[in-house]
Amino acid sequence: MSDLEYEFLPEVNIEKILENENSNSSEIIGDSPCPCCGCITIPNKGDAIAYICSVCMWEIDLFIHDDNESSDLNHGLSLKEARENYQKFGASEKNLK
Repeated sequence: MSDLEYEFLPEVNIEKILENENSNSSEIIGDSPCPCCGCITIPNKGDAIAYICSVCMWEIDLFIHDDNESSDLNHGLSLKEARENYQKFGASEKNLK
């Protein structure tokens, strides 16, 4: 294969990638409460797009306008149902680590 086939691909610095994987600098810090469980896990002052809460696993869905509306991102579960499930069952221990 010639180098011309890949002329539009960016160059990758594998050493930089491995360095970032071994550090905690890529960890996302939450600063807003999750709409489902209330834990402070959502970044960007709650304006995170397609972010999944690390505690209750609710995926932020900007397309729902009501707590009773089913969420396609959450397999048809409404936010109200997800909150009830969280209150009833809590979070998995693996999610709290």
